[in-house]
Amino acid sequence: MVTIITVTYNSSFFVSETIESVLGQTYRNIEYIIGDDCSSDDTWNIINKYHDSRIKKYRNETNLREYPNRNKALQMATGKYLLFIDGDDVIYPHGIAAFLLYAMKFPDCGMYFSREWDHKILCPYKISPVDIYRFDFLDKGIIGGNFTNVFFNTAILQETKLPLNIVTGDTYVQLVIAKKYPALIIPDGLTFWRRRQGNATEVFFGNAKSYAETIGYRLAMLDEDCPLDATEIHLARRNLYGVFLKNAARMILKGKIKGAIYLLKSLNVPFKYYSSLFFKGRYNYFDYVKGDNPLHSN
Repeated sequence: MVTIITVTYNSSFFVSETIESVLGQTYRNIEYIIGDDCSSDDTWNIINKYHDSRIKKYRNETNLREYPNRNKALQMATGKYLLFIDGDDVIYPHGIAAFLLYAMKFPDCGMYFSREWDHKILCPYKISPVDIYRFDFLDKGIIGGNFTNVFFNTAILQETKLPLNIVTGDTYVQLVIAKKYPALIIPDGLTFWRRRQGNATEVFFGNAKSYAETIGYRLAMLDEDCPLDATEIHLARRNLYGVFLKNAARMILKGKIKGAIYLLKSLNVPFKYYSSLFFKGRYNYFDYVKGDNPLHSN
């Protein structure tokens, strides 16, 4: 029923904890694919210490990079549902059982997001493509972000595939799937993803190139079969350009001139949107939702 994928690269310090957390699931009917991307440390030797009939493992002869390696493992997956638990992450013992419980009740969803507590959402909450985009472009966002929080329908993810040349592909692929399929919001606390010096998450948070990339593909998505109406698309563009310009200005004030110049050169901001620098973006689209009457599914 479920495929778990662990991609590793120089993960020797954490990979044992990762593997043991997967093998220790209360739900046992899993396929476990481990793909090592030509690690130069002891990662592969540690992986080979585990002998479990559910494990399928491989080591790339050369370093493919993160998303090509994910795609390689993804095409091997045979489970109906799929979760990525990387070589420095952990899934709690009840994690797969909880994800699967909700997937069985809402089988038409493309993704299941394990999301932190929000007083406006009573889980489980089934959300349509248009509302996913309203949350993401006109509010504070609702998608899962890090892959450890997203339980995918395997066939849909295999059809979509992961982008090869986008650093922030976790968010990108979720937005692509969300154009066609509803998703389900479920409670948090099923996995632990590690943010540490040198890993992909940490690099993203401190990288102007990655930030510019996210703004660029979000703007492109507004022009490609976007579920929002024309008024909402204009508002979404104003929000994106406004945040982009404010971040560039903030970098200049902090003396990060090189990063600010890179941002401004990376994106051609239409003149009419420069005024968004001086207005507060609208990130409270669901103001009408209150804690005494949260969003929920019957």
